[in-house]
Amino acid sequence: MWDGVPIFIGNGDAAIALFPASEEIGSTSHDRAAVRTLHFAFRADRENFLCAQDELKKRAIAFDFQNHEISHSIYFRDPDGHEIEITTYQL
Repeated sequence: MWDGVPIFIGNGDAAIALFPASEEIGSTSHDRAAVRTLHFAFRADRENFLCAQDELKKRAIAFDFQNHEISHSIYFRDPDGHEIEITTYQL
């Protein structure tokens, strides 16, 4: 789970969740450059959530499914190693 409460910014069906940055344990740097991106998250309807899984399987891209009880999410890495989440609240 994450530290703090995210802020959601959106318009219509599109939204971005902004999570507060937390200091790494043992870090002495307060430089903004030391803050890293945990992951990017996208919200999808159920149909596109299932389509995304099918597409990842076709491309042999490993992903992790998680049941968050109020939502389902899949997590995978882009070619640069950034974690991407696709989530749906339509269970």
